[in-house]
Amino acid sequence: MKTLLNTHSFNVRPSDCDPLGHMNVARYLDGCSDAGFNLQSAWTLTPQDIRDGRKLAFVVVNANSNFIRELHIGETVNIRSELLKIGRKSCQVCHHFMKGETEVFNSTFTLVLMNLQSRSAEPIPDDLRAAMQKAHA
Repeated sequence: MKTLLNTHSFNVRPSDCDPLGHMNVARYLDGCSDAGFNLQSAWTLTPQDIRDGRKLAFVVVNANSNFIRELHIGETVNIRSELLKIGRKSCQVCHHFMKGETEVFNSTFTLVLMNLQSRSAEPIPDDLRAAMQKAHA
C-alpha cells in the first residue's frame, strides 16, 4: 500500500491566509477534507453512494499534523494521499501537501467507517476493502 493518489489541488488565495502572511491552519484541514472525499470516491464511496446508497462514510477520529514549510498567496498545492493500513472498522491515511516535489505539510488521519443511519462504526465490507487495496496497489 505505497501508491500515493493525487486527491486534490488548489492555489492559495488571499482569504486562505492569516495576519501572519501564510496559509491559515483551517485551510490545511479544508484541503485534507477535500482530499478525503476524493479519496473515498477512489475507493468507490462516491458522494451519491454515501448519501443515497450504502450510507457509509469514513470519518476522522484522530489527526496528527506536521507543518513543514509555510505556504503563501499564489502558491499551488497538490495533495497526494496514501493508505497506510486497514483494520476491521478503521484505516489510517496520510495526506501529503506538495509544492512541486517538496512536501510542505502532512497529516495522518485515523478514519472509522461510520453507518450514517445508526451513527456507529461498522466493519469495512470485503468489496470496499478490496477497492481500497486496489487503489493503492
